[in-house]
Amino acid sequence: MNETVKDVIVKGTAVGRFLVHWGYIPLILYIGYRNSSPKPPLARIFSPMA
Repeated sequence: MNETVKDVIVKGTAVGRFLVHWGYIPLILYIGYRNSSPKPPLARIFSPMA
């Protein structure tokens, strides 16, 4: 493997790690909101004090 391929793999891994780190919880919240039968207001989901 040459250096360019290694750099692409390293950058791809870093981007994937970033997306999993910051996107997992919002994805779970979205799936839960989408599948709930009485949809709560979005303000209640993002602010528990609402």
